[in-house]
Amino acid sequence: MAMKPEDLSERQRYEQTLMRTGRKLQSLGQLLEQAPAHLVAKGYPADDAVTGGRPVLIDLDEMRELFDPASPKCVGDVLKHYHELLARLKQAGA
Repeated sequence: MAMKPEDLSERQRYEQTLMRTGRKLQSLGQLLEQAPAHLVAKGYPADDAVTGGRPVLIDLDEMRELFDPASPKCVGDVLKHYHELLARLKQAGA
């Protein structure tokens, strides 16, 4: 049985969400490795003499949403639904 257009659309939506999350985490990881002095956590004090005039601001609430099981943006939940879709597609022979 062929993959239905709505299944393809749903699959692409999950994959795009996961790729955006991956890029966000990868970028943050690179900054933490390469330029931690230029990072500031939102809501925490920072010294411009250390961070420079335009530090990169990390929104901890946004990061927390990625791992909070109660959040609709939780990467664990997105992965779970994505895997369920892949299993349905595999069962259907797509």
